[in-house]
Order: sequence, then structure tokens, then C-alpha cells
Amino acid sequence: MVAPLKLVSIRAAIPFKLVVAFTDGTSGTFNAAPMLAQRGEGTEPLRDRAYFAKVALANGVPTWPNYFDISPLWLQEEMDRNGVLERPRPTRR
Repeated sequence: MVAPLKLVSIRAAIPFKLVVAFTDGTSGTFNAAPMLAQRGEGTEPLRDRAYFAKVALANGVPTWPNYFDISPLWLQEEMDRNGVLERPRPTRR
């Protein structure tokens, strides 16, 4: 059984970016601006930079104080689609 994908670290960066690292060793910087441009009750508070910066990990999931969260798998797929997902280099033996 494969463990579900989670984040091991997250940091908000200006403007509206998330610097993340996943349990599978991938990492990168996600531009959340397009996601925030979509109107929604959950994303409305996140448009304030100070509030956006309050992101934290809740059991490996990016979550804000209003309980809005992002699926780690969706986040990784979006980063890969946008060409910003960094994969770990293979180790040589």
C-alpha cells in the first residue's frame, strides 16, 4: 500500500506563492494567483497577503485559518503541468 502524498514543508512567498516540499522528494514554488483569481468563499480571505501568509500544514495538507485547504496531489499535478515541479536527482551507487 502506498502512503498518500503529503507536504513536509510549506512557506508563503510574495506575491501569493507557496514554496513546498512533498513526501516523495519533489518540491518547487506554486503560483497561487490564478487559483485566487477564481471567485469563491474559501479563497476570498486568501487575497489578503497577510492572511495568505498564515498557511500551515495540517496533517501534511496546506490549510489556512478559515479551513480552506489544497489537495497535495492536485497541488503537485498543477506544479508539474506548469513546469515548476522539481524532482530529486537520482543517487548514484
